[in-house]
Amino acid sequence: MQMGTLAIVRPPNADDQELVLRLREGFEDASHSVEVYSSPEFCALSPEDLHGTTLFVVSPGQCIDTSGDETVFLSKVASAHRRILASVGPVGSPWYTRRLRKGIDFDAVFDLGFASQEDRHAEVSEVPYHFVFNGPTREEEPVAEEPAHPKERTIPWVLIGRKNDKYHDLLTELLAHVDPGGFCLLEGRTSSHATAASLLGDRGLPAVLSKATYYLWGADRDVPYFESFRFVGPLLAGTVPCKIDPDFAAEGLEIPGIYHSVAAFEAEVRDVGYRAMYLRARDFYVSKGRLADHLAEAMRLV
Repeated sequence: MQMGTLAIVRPPNADDQELVLRLREGFEDASHSVEVYSSPEFCALSPEDLHGTTLFVVSPGQCIDTSGDETVFLSKVASAHRRILASVGPVGSPWYTRRLRKGIDFDAVFDLGFASQEDRHAEVSEVPYHFVFNGPTREEEPVAEEPAHPKERTIPWVLIGRKNDKYHDLLTELLAHVDPGGFCLLEGRTSSHATAASLLGDRGLPAVLSKATYYLWGADRDVPYFESFRFVGPLLAGTVPCKIDPDFAAEGLEIPGIYHSVAAFEAEVRDVGYRAMYLRARDFYVSKGRLADHLAEAMRLV
């Protein structure tokens, strides 16, 4: 299909802003304008405005809850030419399947990430699934070909995550076995890169990452999943993104920087080093092509 008119509807809160911004940048890089509406704003549109529109819905349950009128919201969504669930997160989880059962007749799912979850999607839904590699946007190009000299990075590691036992244990091991001079931010509700940015301010997190060598996180969910948004931000700051998760089965994935333990991470730091680890992460990210191209290909399949 031709892309035609594109619109994104989202809840009027900050939880999904990374995904909304990413979609918008990707489509604009492909020379297509995108309108973004909060769910109450979307309810104010006329059905005639939506007849030729391909609509991306972010967090449909929250959109319905915050729309102000569920019946009107669902009616307006049904007026769109195409309805696509924009998704980030583990496919097959309870909250994923609930998104597909909110009274919206989706024509497709676009799953942004680093690895296809098509097999798991097929177990829970017949809606056509399209994996979209979360690649670089035009604004990010070129990603630094060479990282800054390690001596310029005075923070050995940054750990951002939830305030729970898993992250407490991870922090304890980093302090004891890697370096006691790291930076840690544990937050009670969520643990995303965007949450950290909101807590530290627009300049706070970039300033920390610009001086950090490694950016670390653990399992954010009980369902195995690699958080691509956690990878991108630090990489652009010259920091090596690393996930430490003893339960994550990384076999068969090309994604670099996944470790089953702090000891495995520490061994790679010692044996491979910052520069090689950064270049490996960078090469993985840029070698898959631009986000705009992946979005355009997925649109051709809808």
